[in-house]
Amino acid sequence: MNLKAVFFDMGGTIDTHTYERRAGIKATEEIRLLLSRAGVDVHGCDEELYDRINQGLKAYRRWREVSLVELPPEKVWREFILKTYPLAPGQLDGVAEDLTYTVDTRYYQRRMRPEIPKVLETLTRMGLKLGIISNIQSRGQVPDDLNRYGIRHYFDPVVLSSEYGRRKPDPAIFQHAAGLLNASPSACVHIGDRISRDILGAKRAGFALALQIRHDFKETPDPEFPKPDAVLNSIAELPSLLESALISSPRASTGP
Repeated sequence: MNLKAVFFDMGGTIDTHTYERRAGIKATEEIRLLLSRAGVDVHGCDEELYDRINQGLKAYRRWREVSLVELPPEKVWREFILKTYPLAPGQLDGVAEDLTYTVDTRYYQRRMRPEIPKVLETLTRMGLKLGIISNIQSRGQVPDDLNRYGIRHYFDPVVLSSEYGRRKPDPAIFQHAAGLLNASPSACVHIGDRISRDILGAKRAGFALALQIRHDFKETPDPEFPKPDAVLNSIAELPSLLESALISSPRASTGP
């Protein structure tokens, strides 16, 4: 198998995350200040605003799961979260990314899987290019966390749905990522935690391997979805798995 690149999902794969209502409500104080800066005065206490934000985000998530479109932050806040507020055109443009970044970084507590740095170094020494394909609403959260973890230098490209405009499992975002490396999808591997996004999308895009890493997130995928080529209990298992695939491909790093 002629492999050139390995693409990682971010949340649930590079790092794990938990969600806490108390932390979200505390972060809502910052969101209220950002909205005030844009001239939007929201009513009610922080808990009420927190619930309004979550209700709007749930409606947006239902919509995007069908459309596979990632809207710009301004549209998410205008059309889903604050849809009952009379907002002027462009009123949220200056704060929308900050609003979304606050939700993505403060509503969730994220921790890098401890085995990740060693695995990335090993894969790089094997001659494989590394990239990220992430479904995310903000543009800053993934790059900032990669820097915080000290692993940003391993990944090029970093493809975000918030920048590309389409979400996994749309095969277009996978093919776009492969194209940035001038690699055929058939020379690429993707590893992620969700069958409905990572495995389905990578298979549809024609990736050589679609691998699943176990995560606490509970998912009941459609029985018609394809199965992963392998299920890993730890990212530490990845180098040996790919080493086996590369044995018959000594020139894996030299072309698509």
